[in-house]
Amino acid sequence: MNKKLVSDNKQTFWLAFGKIISLVATLIVPLFLTRFLDKDEYGFYNQFNTVLFFLSSFFSFGMYSNIFYYYPSLHVSKLKSLLVHTILFLASFGVLSGIFVFIPVFSSFLLANEALQNYKITIYFLTIILTLTTIIHPLYVVRKDIRLSVWFPTFQVAIKAIAIVAFFIYIPTIESVINAIVISSLLVLLVIAVYIYKIFKKLPSDTLIDNSLMKQQFNYNLPIGLSVALKTFSQRFDKLIGITYLSASSYASYSVAFFGIPGIQQIYDSISQVTIINMVKCFVNEEVEKAHLLYKSMVIKTMSFSVPLILIVCLNAKAIITFLFTAKYADATVLFQMYLISFIFVMLGAGLILRASGHTKFIIRAFLFASIITIPATYFLIKYYGSIGAMSGALLSIILPKIYQVKKEIEITNSTLKSFLPWKSIGMIFLISGICLIPFVFVNIFYDLNNIIYVILTSFFYLCAVSLIEIKLKLFIIGENKLNGIIEALKNRIKL
Repeated sequence: MNKKLVSDNKQTFWLAFGKIISLVATLIVPLFLTRFLDKDEYGFYNQFNTVLFFLSSFFSFGMYSNIFYYYPSLHVSKLKSLLVHTILFLASFGVLSGIFVFIPVFSSFLLANEALQNYKITIYFLTIILTLTTIIHPLYVVRKDIRLSVWFPTFQVAIKAIAIVAFFIYIPTIESVINAIVISSLLVLLVIAVYIYKIFKKLPSDTLIDNSLMKQQFNYNLPIGLSVALKTFSQRFDKLIGITYLSASSYASYSVAFFGIPGIQQIYDSISQVTIINMVKCFVNEEVEKAHLLYKSMVIKTMSFSVPLILIVCLNAKAIITFLFTAKYADATVLFQMYLISFIFVMLGAGLILRASGHTKFIIRAFLFASIITIPATYFLIKYYGSIGAMSGALLSIILPKIYQVKKEIEITNSTLKSFLPWKSIGMIFLISGICLIPFVFVNIFYDLNNIIYVILTSFFYLCAVSLIEIKLKLFIIGENKLNGIIEALKNRIKL
């Protein structure tokens, strides 16, 4: 097997492993808070996070993404300047977030209740911190720092979870939770600063500012940044408007619905990030067909594990929600099932080819065209249909831009709708997943087995059945030979 491919598979595995491990810590916070805060307080906690993550995502301007593009191709003597420019851009954009926090016309929309207005300085401070922290992920991906890719995601969420639980146990108020977020965010930023300092010491050249490179970075990132800003606004618009039109209690249930499936997004991110780095190299060498094959291979991998997971979780949604968040959040079940639909479209990786080929300007067009429809539609859906309308708007804002992006990517790859995606493989994955699900559907119809043990056991058998069939048909995320090698290695270790 190609040594480079083995290296990429190894990096993908450890990136995914690190993110999945971090989910264990991530789960602690909502599971803990939904049990000890009433729904109104938990609703406010999510409103606070909605505003905070909207601002940090919007004002990061996607600047961190230029590292994926430039770090692998620039001469080592320019890497120090690349990092300095990125930090300066992120810091500047973070400071600009004050426009939305302190100017009344924007603040009254974004911080739509008195409780949020009381925390505007804290939100502004945290926005700058979180904007700066976005630099770390692309750095350890492009540097193939496997050790950091395992422990840092875990550390980032674990320190937050530990701080929230510890502060809340000591003083059980919502203020303690907010203070814990501030302290943990500062600690994460400190660790990132130390990591970047160590990189700086190893890089040659004392040139920190390269005006020519800075302009290239900005020009490359301008369309990406605008698209990130538009994407953030359109895809979080439902949550922002929800602060105004949904009660704190309803907002709590609506937030729970976005729990998703732990691990699925993290595995997808790890696969797609390694794939896009390889696709960039293909497009640089004008190997369009090879880049297209990499993309189709990625789609098969992501769909192979995501489709069966989505189906079995949808089937057992009520049992999962009530077990994780208690019975008082059972009203989130339908919203949760609706949200899971979006993952199928996410797994298609729309936009990756645009980024890899440098056609980043079209990304902003896709979100711009989509937002003309999604923003007003979402507003009226929430205003007249509440939580169901909000989720419908959220799905629309996720799916519509991807349709525009795929249309352009078909053109870039000189393909057609028929040849662009691996339709036969996707169809087989859906067919296998659907047929294997049938007996479990009948059991759920005739028996009200709202028990988490039953859910775990049936999900395990279902996923094993689907995976075995996919492995035999060479559709699974891991090939049969690779899987056998992993099993043999585990056997040998057990013998030792």
